[in-house]
Amino acid sequence: MKVSIIVPVYNTKKYLKKCIDSIVNQTYKNIEIIIINDCSSENIDEIVNQYEDKRIIYIKNTANKGIGYNRNLGIKKSTGSYICFIDSDDYIKEDFVEKMLNKCTNEDLDMCICDYNYVYEKSNKIQSVNLASFDTTNLDENPKLLIDIPLGPCNKMYKKSMILNHKIKFSEILKYEDVSFVASTLYYSDKIGKIDEALNYFLVHENSQTTTRDEKVFDIFKQLDMVKDIYKNDKNDYLDELIISILFNYNIQQRYQENSEIANKFIDHSFEYLKKNNISYKQSMYLINRPILKSFIEKSKFRTKLYCFLYRKLI
Repeated sequence: MKVSIIVPVYNTKKYLKKCIDSIVNQTYKNIEIIIINDCSSENIDEIVNQYEDKRIIYIKNTANKGIGYNRNLGIKKSTGSYICFIDSDDYIKEDFVEKMLNKCTNEDLDMCICDYNYVYEKSNKIQSVNLASFDTTNLDENPKLLIDIPLGPCNKMYKKSMILNHKIKFSEILKYEDVSFVASTLYYSDKIGKIDEALNYFLVHENSQTTTRDEKVFDIFKQLDMVKDIYKNDKNDYLDELIISILFNYNIQQRYQENSEIANKFIDHSFEYLKKNNISYKQSMYLINRPILKSFIEKSKFRTKLYCFLYRKLI
């Protein structure tokens, strides 16, 4: 079985060699590495040209297209039976592909999940994230997977035929394209499995998605509308919980928003979205499972705004 690994690149030259090294040195060798340079201003060629590896397919865009376009292009160009996505500032364990593929082929999975690590660049601290364990299943049998599995694409392996058969694509216009893509793959996967081992390393640095917010943050509401549309014919009792957890997480992340007016507008819109969709949040599992102080802040629009304001002023 060939595995296609898709690596979109945009101005991450500083991290790219470590990323590529972790892929070319995989214990499982039958892979193709599709690197897509999205019109970076940095000299990405200098890094890629260091590798004399016929498994590398290097694509250079003539204009900046965005990560959704690049991942879709990678899927289109791929020839593997299974697909993985690796961000160019992240890296993987040397046996990531071997372990994920063995799980996929032995159990005929449409998708395999694994645990992962956050690597904080400033402190060099590594934080392991151990997701809830489960036996091979799907959303019909275990609807709680919708909130137990993070909607990021990179700690997963996908059967390519499942993606193609259901015409699943990343959004190329909206930001936060991961949300609707992974929600779709979860929905259409007949068999989902998990490896209880952290095989991915996600680097957190000053330009990471988790530490930057801009006016495009409002795209998350359209992404959530897309997710609701995916699940409209098969009600999932955890859909509201998913929406609550995403919006409250994004509310708190407005502390990174440089424009306080945009931050406050987003928080207002977030609470309006919950009200408009008749989503009751005050007794949600998300808030119940949060630390008391964080729950106290997040369930109030005023307190969330105040927290973000004070964070920007004091940190």
